Amino acid sequence: MDKVEVLNLVPKFLSFYNLANNPGVDVEKRWALWEEHYNFAAVPPGEEGRMIARNLLGAAWESYANHLSFIEKWEPNLEIVRDFLSKVKALLGYDQPIDFVVVYFVGGFENNPFVAPFDVERLALCLPIENGDSEIILAHELTHIVHAQTANLTAEWERTIASTILQEGLATRVSQFLIPGHPDELYIEHKKGWLQSCKEDRAEIIPGIFPFFDDSSSEAVTKFTFGNGTANHDREAYYVGWELVHFLLAQGVTFKEMASVQEKDIPGYLRDIFSKNVDVSLNLRV
Repeated sequence: MDKVEVLNLVPKFLSFYNLANNPGVDVEKRWALWEEHYNFAAVPPGEEGRMIARNLLGAAWESYANHLSFIEKWEPNLEIVRDFLSKVKALLGYDQPIDFVVVYFVGGFENNPFVAPFDVERLALCLPIENGDSEIILAHELTHIVHAQTANLTAEWERTIASTILQEGLATRVSQFLIPGHPDELYIEHKKGWLQSCKEDRAEIIPGIFPFFDDSSSEAVTKFTFGNGTANHDREAYYVGWELVHFLLAQGVTFKEMASVQEKDIPGYLRDIFSKNVDVSLNLRV
């Protein structure tokens, strides 16, 4: 049986907020209190992530007051987690128990859940709560949890760009399959207009990422997720994954087959797909 532990960081956030939401607490003091009493955000590791977290806090600060009542009353719902976990496992063909931790936290309204190592043996599914519950987000992130088992993924921040592409493509399309009927943007878009903008520049985005398939540096992962890729779009790995998995599904490749590709083999797997499809950068969609 799956073992799901809960780590609720919401009370920790509220403690920070109550300390920081006082007259005389300026921006510098507020940041110092955040680092001392909360210090949790959906950002890359290192100094760059620290600066992103500070910017997120600054941008979100005024909005917290309007959502405070909801945050204070919010409670975890493990039943829905278990329900979607069973659905994702069935879709990816995994029948072994999974032991992981669900970390609930208050983010900066950027709607950025993530999966990361929790300890030596377990992964953490980190879900922001300030925007309310989303079945699409839950299905997406649980796909990462199950995919980590089927493909022996490291789940570390540093992973090949090819692995990042397949992971995000699988997660976005699985969530679309399990919760159908919504506009495409709802499954992948983080800001209005992003998906259409990527479509317009697909002829640059898709071939531009090819040379980075084997690159697992923190700089490359940041470039194609948080930062701007070769075509000057953020999250280009997400877009390429979205298109890639759509193409494979149309060719009859199942979610289970994609999820079974081992992490060490993913760069070669993607290269093989692209090499067999002439002008795939323009015609990946079928």
